[in-house]
Amino acid sequence: MPIMWLESRMTFQNRQRSYPPVWALFCFGVYVIWNIRWMLVGKVPPSLSLSFLGIPCPTTGCTRSLMALLHGDLHASLLWNPFTVPIILLLALSAWMLSRAGLKKTVIVLPSWMGAAWCGVLFLAWVSKLLLGRTYW
Repeated sequence: MPIMWLESRMTFQNRQRSYPPVWALFCFGVYVIWNIRWMLVGKVPPSLSLSFLGIPCPTTGCTRSLMALLHGDLHASLLWNPFTVPIILLLALSAWMLSRAGLKKTVIVLPSWMGAAWCGVLFLAWVSKLLLGRTYW
């Protein structure tokens, strides 16, 4: 009898909803407010980490890189951020996987290999930004 109760309790606990931590919601709120503030004055929002810490984030220059790529300037695109295309592909794949799980009404979680791919690409993008120098931040 106690074993059955324990198994049913474990099943119930696994079905409970989990919410993002307060610090994550706060950081997201700061990020949204920062971007809205700059867009309201008609400017592209600068990177938060570059503005406050003086170092670029891995995605710094992605917008300029994508614009250069769309204009056919591959060299400029690679200088602004050489990992723009892998970041966009990972973003699209992640969005597709999450929306598919949501439509199937299953658990909305990315597989662990996706987390490793994100960490790897963002780390390499950050290292490349540091190696390219401040000119392309």
